[in-house]
Amino acid sequence: MPPTSKVAPSTNYKQMDSVREVSDFEKWSSEDVADFFENKGLGEYRELLVHHRITGKVAPQLTDADLKDMGIKIVGDRCRFRHILKTFGRKARQVQRNKIVWSGEERVFFGCADWCVGSCGGLCPVDPSTYRLTNNHLKIRLVDPVRVGPVRLCCCAQFSVNNIDLSQVDDVDIEGIPAPFVQQCFCCADGKEIIEVSTAEGDVPVIVRMGEATAVADMIMNQVEESQMIERD
Repeated sequence: MPPTSKVAPSTNYKQMDSVREVSDFEKWSSEDVADFFENKGLGEYRELLVHHRITGKVAPQLTDADLKDMGIKIVGDRCRFRHILKTFGRKARQVQRNKIVWSGEERVFFGCADWCVGSCGGLCPVDPSTYRLTNNHLKIRLVDPVRVGPVRLCCCAQFSVNNIDLSQVDDVDIEGIPAPFVQQCFCCADGKEIIEVSTAEGDVPVIVRMGEATAVADMIMNQVEESQMIERD
């Protein structure tokens, strides 16, 4: 089906390029910030930006009073600075929101024995659920495979994507599941750990390798606390 609009894709690409332009702004030196504003037509203030040590972390916080204190006396130029800084701050916040704190895959099998059975010796590749934690959201792509007995088929699987707002998370719990005794004895199979992320809509599982859950749960809780603090402010 042809696209209904020829403008939207171009607009999206421009937005992506625009965000990518400030993707590593926190690492910018004052020279980098000066280069950025020079590209925006404000190169005459390059020395001022460098002299006042305006780095990538400082730039989004500049106010009109700060610009005056720096010696930018022309009202029109201060207005241009404020407009660029407002846009810069919006892009910077978007970068921060989408910054990946942790990503991982579902621990599907305990060890080689149930992998061999469950994937039919590798003939049916496994499509695990995936997890991505950002500063504000936990994105879970939950795969519901079609099975023939214990075998997960490599086709016809259904999946759903759950974007959990971390400010709405109530609790994060951990449950350990040991590997079956026979697999532990003969295959040295590891267990699994389930991180239960509780929200008002129910619990969402994050299944990881044994020994990983504590670190992952701590990262989730840290981002939950940050998100809830921002929500209160």
